[in-house]
Amino acid sequence: MRIRQMAFSSRLKAHRHILTLETLKFISAYLESGNARLAALESGIPETYATRQGQWLKKHPMVIAALEKELDLRELQKIKNAVNKIDQLMGECKNLLGIEEG
Repeated sequence: MRIRQMAFSSRLKAHRHILTLETLKFISAYLESGNARLAALESGIPETYATRQGQWLKKHPMVIAALEKELDLRELQKIKNAVNKIDQLMGECKNLLGIEEG
């Protein structure tokens, strides 16, 4: 049995209302640098896929909405701090559940 990969537009529609930690990290890094590839790398996407995934994430409705909002430096720092806190809490949950990083 062959499983087909979902097309780009289908993936985008399916994930339009889901904010993942990876997407949040990407938004934070992209707002700071303006470079999709570097933001993808900073959000933990492997270098092999960073360019493609960065371009895909730039078209994500939540990323577009974040870019349209004019944030000052204080708000950007608050977002970075919140992302770091979420990342830390996710790590604690993974440790409690015995889930290893892959």
